[in-house]
Amino acid sequence: MRRTTLSICFCAALLLFASIGTVHAQTASQRDAAEQEAEMKWHLINTALFAAGLGFAIWKFAPAFFNARSADIQKAIREATGLKMQADLRYSEIDRKMATLSEEVKRMREQSRAEMEREHERRRQETADELEHINRSVAAEMEAFRAEARNGIKLQTAQLALRLAERRLRETAPSSNDQSFQDFIHLVERGK
Repeated sequence: MRRTTLSICFCAALLLFASIGTVHAQTASQRDAAEQEAEMKWHLINTALFAAGLGFAIWKFAPAFFNARSADIQKAIREATGLKMQADLRYSEIDRKMATLSEEVKRMREQSRAEMEREHERRRQETADELEHINRSVAAEMEAFRAEARNGIKLQTAQLALRLAERRLRETAPSSNDQSFQDFIHLVERGK
């Protein structure tokens, strides 16, 4: 890159010298023709030197400059081609996904509907199981309360019967020879 800058500076300097000669030649038109011929020779020599210097600079530095520039361009083309291929691949993938998008949405809806139905059925079953468990528990508690109430009623009935029997016995105060009294005592003893 530095050599290219130097060659451009060299070419610019040669152009400057050539233009000075041209400006000088315009002022020379007022001089005589002999001087113009001498200046024309120098002008031709100057132009030839400029052309030779320019040709040498181009011959020496232009191939390297253009080869480097060509390599940069080729590299940029390869990178751009790679990026284009990646973009085309992504674009085709997006097109493929967009083409199947409606089917994918339909599939997802069906899948979510099926999941919701499974969840609904599971919750319904859990609720039914829980209700059955509660019903069994309530029935067991009710049966326990009934049994307890029956036992309580039996106990209370027995106590009332004993009190009633005691009261009747006190009221009647039978003799020890009375047969019905003896039967009653045996009946009570057997019941205990």
